[in-house]
Amino acid sequence: MIPLANIGKKYPTSKNITGFIEIYEKYFKDYREKEIKLLEIGVDKGDSLRLWREYFTKATICGIDIKQKDFNIDGVDILCGNQTDYKFLKSIVEKYKNFDIIIDDGSHVSNHIIKSIEFLFNYLNNNGLYIIEDLQTSYMPRFGGSRYNLSKSKTSMNYLKSLADSINYEHKDKPFFKRKKFDGTIKYVHFYQNIAIIKKGDSTKYFYKNEKEISSWLKNLKKLISLFYK
Repeated sequence: MIPLANIGKKYPTSKNITGFIEIYEKYFKDYREKEIKLLEIGVDKGDSLRLWREYFTKATICGIDIKQKDFNIDGVDILCGNQTDYKFLKSIVEKYKNFDIIIDDGSHVSNHIIKSIEFLFNYLNNNGLYIIEDLQTSYMPRFGGSRYNLSKSKTSMNYLKSLADSINYEHKDKPFFKRKKFDGTIKYVHFYQNIAIIKKGDSTKYFYKNEKEISSWLKNLKKLISLFYK
């Protein structure tokens, strides 16, 4: 079976020079022979889609781009639309239902990255991968980032860091804990230079076993506190 790195040499995708190919090989090998569905945001000249088409021979593959393309790729659906347009994204999930791999190589603007994952992660299958490329833009002002304030809110990196936090913090020690959207649904967030890989999966067995018990305890605590501040 031809390694992904060897296939990559046939196509001049930027993934060859960023070192992403070697990372993808590590994560994609278990999906290679399966009938998966893959969505890539950002088509450019189509080279990465050609790469996926040759590597995932049994996959259903869709690419989206904000610009209309004047080429076709056999066995690949290429759609024109904005990655932040929820109406457009909804039309995609209505067609494909769900995905096993989603790759964001789109605008690289922090706000766009966050909007896309907030919508699309719901349609990623358990044990699926959500990948965000070129995260160096999180530190560039023109992409909504900052080189100086590494704690700046609403950057793509700080959003991803919060997902990593959600895997590890224990809400039982937080009396007024408010569960966030993806808590309990992420197995890991792996960071490499300029790329992050998120694996979706149920982690409730670690943190949310006693959700009802904790909820009842919090309600009683809030009632007790309110008596002192009337």
